[in-house]
Amino acid sequence: MQFIEKNSFNVRSAVYRLISDKEMYEFILFPMIHVGSKQYYDEIRKRIMECDLILAEGLKSKKIAFMTLSYRVVKKIKRMDLVIQEDALKFSELPVKIINSDLSGQIFDRGWSALPLSLRAQFVVMIPFMVIYMFFFGTRKFIADRLSLDDLPSREELLYSDEETDEYIALIIDERDKHLISVIENVLNQKAVDRKRIGILYGARHMRNVVLYLQNKRGYRIAQAEWVTVFDL
Repeated sequence: MQFIEKNSFNVRSAVYRLISDKEMYEFILFPMIHVGSKQYYDEIRKRIMECDLILAEGLKSKKIAFMTLSYRVVKKIKRMDLVIQEDALKFSELPVKIINSDLSGQIFDRGWSALPLSLRAQFVVMIPFMVIYMFFFGTRKFIADRLSLDDLPSREELLYSDEETDEYIALIIDERDKHLISVIENVLNQKAVDRKRIGILYGARHMRNVVLYLQNKRGYRIAQAEWVTVFDL
């Protein structure tokens, strides 16, 4: 199951519709890329408008703000002609009900402080270097080469996995996914009597745990899959 595909021509993000014979809810999964073309976010906005509720990513933390500098600088690089999600897809401008289903910044920051000092130091050194590199040498291809994502870990993910990396992934992905899944459970337990369409708008990496939960725990199946172009190469 592909979430993000990079080919010779472009980068594409899948949009999945999941349904269940037992539930009156259907889910639309939006595996998001946080930097893309304006047309990409316009298309996602149009699809969001077809949902009754959106469960959205939105971690408010200074640590996260620092870690995302490497892609947020892209909006200042004219040669790329790309925009970032937080500018192109403003939740305050959407009439759809949106619930921030992410961890609180306080909980995340406590988890971050518990990570090994050596790992945190790597980010302090690496992020400014990446920002400078992106600003002067970054290209669409450079970004695209790191985006492909399936439902199973890639060979590179397994190869570079170690104890410190696993701790980081547990915080940045797994703990946040647990919270998101608890929100999904609360919604499902309301037992709607009419068919409701719920969109899940999260970074693509989070979709692995969401799909596992919906398919294995709730009996959902994929009813439709479509591709949306994130940007051309």
